[in-house]
Amino acid sequence: MEPYKFSFQQQKEDNVLMNVYNCGYQKCTSGYHMGPVVRSNYLIHHVFSGKGTFSVGGQDYAIGEGDTFIIYPNTPASYEADADDPWEYYWVGFGGAEAHQLLNHTDFSPERPVISTDCRQQLRDLLLLLYQSTGKERYNHTRMVGYLYLFLAQLMEAANKPPSAQELSELYLKKALDYVVDYYETPITVLDIAAHVGVSRSHLYRIFMHHLQESPKNYLEHYRMNQGVLLLEQTNLPVGEIAALVGYSDPLHFSKAFKKRMGKSPKAYRQQADNS
Repeated sequence: MEPYKFSFQQQKEDNVLMNVYNCGYQKCTSGYHMGPVVRSNYLIHHVFSGKGTFSVGGQDYAIGEGDTFIIYPNTPASYEADADDPWEYYWVGFGGAEAHQLLNHTDFSPERPVISTDCRQQLRDLLLLLYQSTGKERYNHTRMVGYLYLFLAQLMEAANKPPSAQELSELYLKKALDYVVDYYETPITVLDIAAHVGVSRSHLYRIFMHHLQESPKNYLEHYRMNQGVLLLEQTNLPVGEIAALVGYSDPLHFSKAFKKRMGKSPKAYRQQADNS
């Protein structure tokens, strides 16, 4: 595809709440570079295809198809198209009393100037319609602002999209496993894990069985035993001390649980490890 650029720019402010200052779309040439530049308004680029690099705040971001990046007012930034696969992007520069408030409801922030969404086509279409509404008449500007609101609304909707049941399940599992890693040395129970995750014990059981094919109780005991094995193999600590270090207040309980899982007592296991 041959490079091209279509753009529109205006300086007047017809609307106190929101104004579009410039917009357009461009298929860049190889290595096309812009900046560093400092702008007095917000500028958002949505990358529809290709790749490039966006640099701001001392950080470089690799940008690809479907990514959207923002330049905040009075913030030096630069961006460059990839040499082999230069990007095609759509942009809008805007400002006004509502701009900051609306952007706060998106995933954008000065610390996160690049976001990815699953609405690549919708964002591109809205920015194209915004550009196609350009003109010198008041109704042109009103229509442009209308499409800007719709564009920001799409970003807001993407930010507020609830996670799927599968995503929630994976998040709960990760939270549970992290809790085990952090607190297995203490006498935590399955109820403690469920309370930390924020689900019922039965729900936690279903999550573990779905992802790991074992119960939370079995996983916790398995993890503690693995840590006990490492301590038996790598240290000379007494069995009672090892039991306490892996979350068992009763050394006898640890020894029984260890023998049930490993087929021999902790002492016998250590002797075998020493002789091997």
